Amino acid sequence: MAWPDLVNPLLIAAAALYVVSGALFALKRTRVAQVAIGLGWGLNLAVFAVNARIVGDIPMGNLYQVQVVLALCFPPLLLMLALRDRLGWTAPVFAVGSALPLVGALFMDKQAAWRRMPALQSGWFVPHVLSYMIGYALCTVAFILLIRLWLGRARRTEYRRAIHQVLRTAFPFMTFGLLSGALWAEAAWGRYWSWDAKEVWSLITWGLYAIYFHMRASPWRRWADLPHLLAYLALLTTFFLVNLLPRLGSLLHSYA
Repeated sequence: MAWPDLVNPLLIAAAALYVVSGALFALKRTRVAQVAIGLGWGLNLAVFAVNARIVGDIPMGNLYQVQVVLALCFPPLLLMLALRDRLGWTAPVFAVGSALPLVGALFMDKQAAWRRMPALQSGWFVPHVLSYMIGYALCTVAFILLIRLWLGRARRTEYRRAIHQVLRTAFPFMTFGLLSGALWAEAAWGRYWSWDAKEVWSLITWGLYAIYFHMRASPWRRWADLPHLLAYLALLTTFFLVNLLPRLGSLLHSYA
């Protein structure tokens, strides 16, 4: 069996285990759920390893590969927030969030050849991409919590606190991603900023999350959900539309 032929079965099994773990967490079957999410994460990691074998490099060069990395970020972040902030009750959201990128990855080319162009031969490559994937994973969880809050299926104070804590954790990673991208661009192309489509949408996303934090600490607190919503829509534009739509395509970021 060729290496690419292993990917789809692993993706399906990992996504299924993540979904099952989410259901088990929701049913308070915590120990079984922990085993399921751990097995899912192990299979998710196996997909990452197969991708590395296929491309012969760190597999973070296209949308399929980074979705696999994105899915890997959710379970460790859940563990961290459960221990640090007592947010273990958000486990169902983290588990389902882990499955979503893998479902998207199922429909993408697994055999696409990819080698790092000269601009990517940099120590910034892994920390820049990984910091954004961590930030995006956390922002996805915060958005799902917001939707549950709007649907009236949540304890408002507890959910508001969780959303804020999750976004507070995400924001430094997104800030590092933005700044490291500028430093990387200066080293690669001799300029910090090029008004490239992906750069612009990344800045818009960061700015909207910054507005959320400022509004939450102001008399306009009750309207803070609006910039949160707009920020996540901008995040989806940055991550998906800029890469998939030709008119928004980015020459400098075409490898991503």
